[in-house]
Amino acid sequence: MGPTSTGSSSWASPRFSSGWSPAEAEPGPSGPRPAGGPPVERQDADDLPHSRAVSRTTAAEPLPKAYDPTEVEARWYPIWSDAGVFHADAAETLEAGREPYVIMMPPPNVTGTLHNGHALFVTLQDILIRYYRMKGRNALWLPGVDHAGIATQAVVERELKRHEDQSRHDLGREAFVERVWYWKEKNGSRIVEQLKVMGAAADWSRERFTLDPMCSRAVKEAFVRLWDEGLIYRGERLVNWDPATRTALSNEEVEHEEREGELWRFAYPLAEGEEAGGATEIVVATTRPETMLGDSAVAVHPEDERYTALLGKKLRHPWFPERELRVIADPMVDREFGTGAVKVTPAHDPNDFEMGKRHDLAFINIFDLDARVNEQGGPFQGQDRYEARERVRAGIEEVGLARGSEAISHAVSISERSGDAIEPMLSRQYFVRAAPLAAKACAAIDELGQTRMIPASWKSTWDHFMKNIQDWCISRQLWWGHRIPVFYDLEKLADAVRRDAERKGASTSALQALAGGEDLRSVLRLALDGLDDDLVREFSIASREELCEGEGGERYLQEEDVLDTWFSAGLWPFSTLGWPDETDDLRAFYPGAVLETGFDILFYWVARMMMFGCHFMGEAPFRDIFLHAMVRDSHGRKMSKSLGNAIDPLDVIGGISLDDLLEKTRTYPVPEKLLPQVLKGLAKEYPEGIPASGADGLRFSLAALSGQGRDVKLSIPRVAGYRAFLNKIWNGTRFALMGMGKEAPPPLAACRDRLSLADRWILSRLQAASERVATAIEAYRFDEAANGIYQFFWSEFCDWYIELVKDALSPDVEEGVRDTTRAVLVHVLDTSMRLLHPICPFQSEEIWQRLPGREARWGEEVPFCAVAPFPEVDESLRDADAEEQFDRVERAVTRLRNLRQESGLPQRQRVPAVLLSASDPVRQTLTRLGGEIQRLAQISELTIAEPAGYTVPTQAAVHDEPDLKVVLPLEGVIDLDAERGRVEKDLTKARKELEGYERKLGNEGYVNKAPADVVAETRARAARCRERIAGLESSLERLGAA
Repeated sequence: MGPTSTGSSSWASPRFSSGWSPAEAEPGPSGPRPAGGPPVERQDADDLPHSRAVSRTTAAEPLPKAYDPTEVEARWYPIWSDAGVFHADAAETLEAGREPYVIMMPPPNVTGTLHNGHALFVTLQDILIRYYRMKGRNALWLPGVDHAGIATQAVVERELKRHEDQSRHDLGREAFVERVWYWKEKNGSRIVEQLKVMGAAADWSRERFTLDPMCSRAVKEAFVRLWDEGLIYRGERLVNWDPATRTALSNEEVEHEEREGELWRFAYPLAEGEEAGGATEIVVATTRPETMLGDSAVAVHPEDERYTALLGKKLRHPWFPERELRVIADPMVDREFGTGAVKVTPAHDPNDFEMGKRHDLAFINIFDLDARVNEQGGPFQGQDRYEARERVRAGIEEVGLARGSEAISHAVSISERSGDAIEPMLSRQYFVRAAPLAAKACAAIDELGQTRMIPASWKSTWDHFMKNIQDWCISRQLWWGHRIPVFYDLEKLADAVRRDAERKGASTSALQALAGGEDLRSVLRLALDGLDDDLVREFSIASREELCEGEGGERYLQEEDVLDTWFSAGLWPFSTLGWPDETDDLRAFYPGAVLETGFDILFYWVARMMMFGCHFMGEAPFRDIFLHAMVRDSHGRKMSKSLGNAIDPLDVIGGISLDDLLEKTRTYPVPEKLLPQVLKGLAKEYPEGIPASGADGLRFSLAALSGQGRDVKLSIPRVAGYRAFLNKIWNGTRFALMGMGKEAPPPLAACRDRLSLADRWILSRLQAASERVATAIEAYRFDEAANGIYQFFWSEFCDWYIELVKDALSPDVEEGVRDTTRAVLVHVLDTSMRLLHPICPFQSEEIWQRLPGREARWGEEVPFCAVAPFPEVDESLRDADAEEQFDRVERAVTRLRNLRQESGLPQRQRVPAVLLSASDPVRQTLTRLGGEIQRLAQISELTIAEPAGYTVPTQAAVHDEPDLKVVLPLEGVIDLDAERGRVEKDLTKARKELEGYERKLGNEGYVNKAPADVVAETRARAARCRERIAGLESSLERLGAA
């Protein structure tokens, strides 16, 4: 079972062996590749560290002098993978009763490459999976990749244009989709290999792709059920149209940027004979004058007395005199904005759309799918929307209707996918009625208590969105994705088209001509958009099967659009487990334990999964929703290639020279005028390039910096600092192993009656660290877990315990003492590596494997640190008395070191010192460890006495505490005059520095306008400066008058 102090009665070793292979595990499908096309050669991944040939470490091999993360990290991933360490078996839960712990990995885009968002989620989720696996849970981290409809199609279309000068329409749908599959097979594994470089302990035998047969079947099933329940419908609505990708987007795929613009005023003249109260026109204000081509009315607030006389009056459009525009009253109008009168364009503005429905206005769509003015735009037809904006302005000025303009800052809707400005456009699309689904998701949190949201501060944002949710536009005008499984009965469709044509007084021959003489299917497809939605539903069939294929297939026409990528992503927690079948995997692994993701996709993805999970499974898909913050640069700015401040995680792991870093940055879309400044900044910040910190170094940094509710400010110096901590672990372990020898030490239990004060103290502190780390991980306080390990290993184990027991490892020491020290060292190192493993899996495994006596302690059942039990607190090793006694020693040494430093003593100069205490227990403890105190504090002679029997010299450095006075006599030890001069000089400099900080903080302009983090840093520096001044003043006082 292992050491008695760390065993866990609930822990059970998983079944595997070094030659293990998941024979019964279903292979991870990557989706069928259509027949035809060249054979696939996957992208070469030999440059990734884990792809190298490796061999397993043994304890017989000495620990190398220098820690090389590349070598260590290359070794372990393939070994773990081959041994099946990451595999989870449903039978372990269903038959053996092993409690599951499940995380569904957010599937990165198939087009993606590793970025810091991936690095953060991999780090945090991997910590959880490794921790709970070590706690004995049946841990499943199910990985996969998203087909990323818009992004992937755009990539392949660009390549097609660049290499073959063709469009997807030139190829045709079937050939183009085949080409995308080929691209996916060739390039889609790159992101997966990069996740493995990060150490992702996922069950890759279960890897899914959102277009693979299992997921595709689930998508069709979900669509058909929602259709049959009336929760999916086809309707004409105002949608977010992305002209760059030529598709509609959901509201959650739209970002809002504050941009400088112009509020432009122009007049609509009243029609002839419509003058009222002397008014001949009404002036409106707009930031988009081109949309006036689609205006149907001008609206004012019903209580705005300025326009009361104009209500109902007709207006004259300068280019469309036949169009009837009226002045209407609507409470939606803001009387304080612009002139208080607003132009109404129902087909191109969300608010105007609602107003148009209320007032039965004409909906005039003036743009085509490329956002060019269509035939409704009269003389401006064919112009791009931005060109049309300038032309309309010029035209208005020519006819004398311009009424001035002013600069304005306003929000512009931007496509999250392409970065292009969104064009609100009237379009027929498929929608999900979201409100009933959102109500179930909210109930799972509020009423049923199935799911917690962490941090809780996000709950109010969630509630506001879910309780005001709009219907979800799920159709996309793409070819790559899940094609909407709706089929139109051709016979009924043709009949509906004929009846509609007769009703409108048109002819079916006109439709035939519109289709350019194409076949009936093309004619009818074109006619679909003109038919009433309720009528279309009568001859629409949502089907799980392909009705267009096989017998009778010629009777049906399938919808051409594909589903929004987030539709399939919303099914991810259960489609990947075999739903709609009731599989063993589904029974064992649904619901999951936690969804860990960034808050930026709370509504893209989290809400969809909650809605679909509650609706289709009757239960929320995870118990916790943990939302991590965003990774930003050291200045708190969003990392972006366009800003030139993006740090590639692979460069942090493997390192990159300055020349290569600058060359890479030149390929980023940084504005040309900013590029020289960006390159100069990089050269200044990274004069030697970025050093290799390894995956463990990056992981530890991300964990340590990821406090809840705070952005992760990632800086290379911070990463280098944590990389130095891993060096400290390596060097401290190496020193201990060199002193221990290769023979297995006796069990700790056999040495309990021979433990020294230092032994008892470090074992007690180890229990506190174990408790702190476990508590922190379970509370998603990854920063606390990392800092707990950092403080214990560096500040307590290395700085104190190893220094104290150096002599005890000497061959000259009595064997019992040496064996006890070896037993404690191995126990502490073994436990520490298991504490460290979830955060730094590679280094912890490497060291754990080399500890003497490992096989004797753990046996064949536990061949890896990765599957060893996570340390449990052993209450019998908690020792408050030892901690209290050791605290006296630690305080004495620390105070002596501080006094030496403040007095300007050279580090290696040994001087006498005196420790005074009226407490017998304190004096006894200090006397027992007096030799160690002398050595650690560089003291030549140590006197321990009662205060009453000692007179403190006039010239001495003194630190006074209630139960301890520390005295460092200085007469004859240093040049007092020179030291006073040094301190006075430092004091003058510190006071001047503080004046500068206080001057800044006293400036209201600086405090109110400078970034909050900059002001906070200035305050922190001022506080540190005050502390330094207080210390210098104390030193000057101790040195006495000149």
